[in-house]
Amino acid sequence: MTSGEETTGTAAERRRGRPRSAAIDDAALAAARELLAEVGWDQTTMVAIADRAGVGKPALYRRWPSKTHLVFEAVFGWVDEATPVADATDAADWIRRSCAYSLELFGRPEVKAALPGLLAAFRDRADLLTTLWTDFGGPGVGMLADVLRADEKRHEGEGEDATLDAQATMLFIVGGAMVLRLMMADEDAAGVVARMPDILLGGVERAQPSGGVKRARPSPDEG
Repeated sequence: MTSGEETTGTAAERRRGRPRSAAIDDAALAAARELLAEVGWDQTTMVAIADRAGVGKPALYRRWPSKTHLVFEAVFGWVDEATPVADATDAADWIRRSCAYSLELFGRPEVKAALPGLLAAFRDRADLLTTLWTDFGGPGVGMLADVLRADEKRHEGEGEDATLDAQATMLFIVGGAMVLRLMMADEDAAGVVARMPDILLGGVERAQPSGGVKRARPSPDEG
């Protein structure tokens, strides 16, 4: 089996059977992150990861069906961390924190190195793409929707609109942070990074439950 091949097992299936050694898991995930930052996606093979971690390649394949799955877990293991936006005081605070977190995450050397390979692999591994959105975007959408309802005191029956606003905002944050880190050098991105939260806030603050945009109040001369 080569480093790019996959078995038919799923993430859930690989957790069945004999108990897994946390030490092997941690060593392999750390090795993957180190190699990605040092040599990039192509040279971060299952053989290289096994050598760096000091484990056998079969041990890796008992845990992850492919390099893609291992790297995905290595760079997106943040899903188990406490979210930095959970205690945001309002929508503005939430968006600023979420932008900062997403930009920091996608700016990590190992994540930037992994993204091109992962994005290509997502075409054939829809399960991983779903996991990325469910584990990261899903909780964020729920939290932001609650904050928007509280901020705007939306009446009963308009919850769907708050959820749609939250989904759109999360897509802009996650997608924008990902593309920015892939396409722009850090020194060139600074100005864009500084403007992202305010641009998003302007759109959220103008959005009405109907999905439209609030019109400016007419001046006294307009009658």
